[in-house]
Amino acid sequence: MITYLATRVITFPSKGWIFLSLLFPVLLAGTGCTPGTDHNPDNWDFAGGNEGQTKYSRLEQINKDNVSKLQVAWTYHSGNMAGNVQCNPLIVDGKMYVTTPAQELIAVDAANGKELWRFNPARKAEIFGSANRGIAYWRSGDEERILFTSGGYLNAIDLKNGHAAAAFGDSGRVSLNEGLVRPANEMNISAPAAPVVYKNLVIVGGMSGTAPANVSAFDITTGKRVWVFNTIPQPGEYGYDTWGNKDFWKNGAGVNVWGGLCVDGKNGMVFFATGQPKDDFYRANNKGAQLYGNSVVALNAETGKRVWHYQVIHHDVWDLDLPCAPVLVNLKQDGKDVPGLMQLSKTGNIFLFNRLTGDILSKVEERPVPASPISGEYTYATQPYVSWPEPFSRQVLTADDLTNLTPEAHAEAKKLFDSSGTGWFLPPSEKSTLYYGIHGGAEWGGGAYDEKENVLIVNANELAWYITLKNIYKNDTTKSPEYRATGYIKFLDKNGYPAITPPWGTLNAVDLTTGKIKWKVPLGEYAELTAKGIPVTGTENFGGCIATAGGLVFIGATRDQKIRAFDKDSGKVLWEAQLPFGGFATPSTYAIGGKQYVVIGATGGGKLGTKTGDAYVAYALPDQRTTN
Repeated sequence: MITYLATRVITFPSKGWIFLSLLFPVLLAGTGCTPGTDHNPDNWDFAGGNEGQTKYSRLEQINKDNVSKLQVAWTYHSGNMAGNVQCNPLIVDGKMYVTTPAQELIAVDAANGKELWRFNPARKAEIFGSANRGIAYWRSGDEERILFTSGGYLNAIDLKNGHAAAAFGDSGRVSLNEGLVRPANEMNISAPAAPVVYKNLVIVGGMSGTAPANVSAFDITTGKRVWVFNTIPQPGEYGYDTWGNKDFWKNGAGVNVWGGLCVDGKNGMVFFATGQPKDDFYRANNKGAQLYGNSVVALNAETGKRVWHYQVIHHDVWDLDLPCAPVLVNLKQDGKDVPGLMQLSKTGNIFLFNRLTGDILSKVEERPVPASPISGEYTYATQPYVSWPEPFSRQVLTADDLTNLTPEAHAEAKKLFDSSGTGWFLPPSEKSTLYYGIHGGAEWGGGAYDEKENVLIVNANELAWYITLKNIYKNDTTKSPEYRATGYIKFLDKNGYPAITPPWGTLNAVDLTTGKIKWKVPLGEYAELTAKGIPVTGTENFGGCIATAGGLVFIGATRDQKIRAFDKDSGKVLWEAQLPFGGFATPSTYAIGGKQYVVIGATGGGKLGTKTGDAYVAYALPDQRTTN
């Protein structure tokens, strides 16, 4: 075990994620003081519902007894059908704020879906695209702003008129790429995750495929960059000595903060999770754990100074980056209240922390893992092995997992399985490596935390991938070997179905008091397989869920392009509706004049490749229905 201590830093470098049916003796229970408790439930004014990203609403007008009666209240069409929208809508005092694939910001009357105004951040010949996963709202006195990113810019919009806030940076926007380790035109920093607000600061997590990433705070009024935290430490910064390549801080890339952030305003802290360094599967002659890759990081929100960190995977060469924002939870340890933090992973594990100290409350131990057989690749000797809480997705791929849809599909899958290495933390090589991850268990949508029951609800992908390295200079003896992956390849049968046994996508409830799964159900279906009498298989899914005091879980996310409501206590589907396009975004819920609505962005596209559209769809009970 490796432990770093500095202002309470706890880092356990660990091994595979094989579930042990061992209950960790420290039991955790909700205190009922979850961040957001004093939040107005009629609004959904933070990405994730509140500053703690709990995705939980205290609204209960729509409940188990009446959810089957939900109908479309209104549908808004943005007119931009160019791509995938993953935005979690914000609703403040009856107005909804959302983005389009072109990164326009739009204000909509949340009672009837009528557009109020739209703001296009593009200037001159600029064209913005790619997914935006959320926006931030700020209010001080009679001033209100929306802050959101487009390409390499952070925009501030004055809600009095829907125009750019002129005093903010360059007439309403600031560059995320200026003043960093390389010239701005070489950084390629963007920020798909929602910014977060702390007092007069807007905090943004950056990502780049070609340069080092960072987290930065900007003054909400002026746009001035107040502090920057380098996720690849520079000389003199904590963690710099964990890199074998001492120049990676300037010539390397990645350690992106693309999953999101959350804030503990009371304690003045901001939390985020990071991805792996680039390239994803091979980084020659670069020994060490490589902080802050694949880490949960806590900063002083005022200053950007590190308070603690925890590295979930050391020297990741499997593309198992932490996919989603941490979530603030309140727990008990030995009968005492503990301010908690929860982080979900692609490996299907739950990491629980004391968010003030960084003490880990999950049961984790370091175990040896195989060394890389590739010349120049120095993988880490150990990895974290989690035995409690129980994982919410499958762990090591075995022969028993291979598909049985048809004898031919099974034979094809077994042939590849027999010729590949399997298991967590088996380094990629010229022999194929088969493992779960890359697009699962948890994805960028994260999970919802039921503050009353101390239960996590999370959707998961159960999909295997195979990765093979190839020496790109194999036929050139004058050059040293250099390796690249032959591609990101899903383990599928010839008909395009996952080459493992179902379920392929699930919705899970995990009791954080016992660490046990309460229920697990398939999420989504292939109608053609169900018609053949095959039980519902679940599908690959992208987008998160929300939970409500009405005893419900709402989620879209599935390949079959539906939105569903599940019984929060049993996992039973209580209602479902066909969306006009795939709902690959996290829903929101809000109330206007005592009427509760559920809204989701439904634009299809994205990683599931369904047809693209331009809709936001809101649902309500029949007596709340309006049309447009």
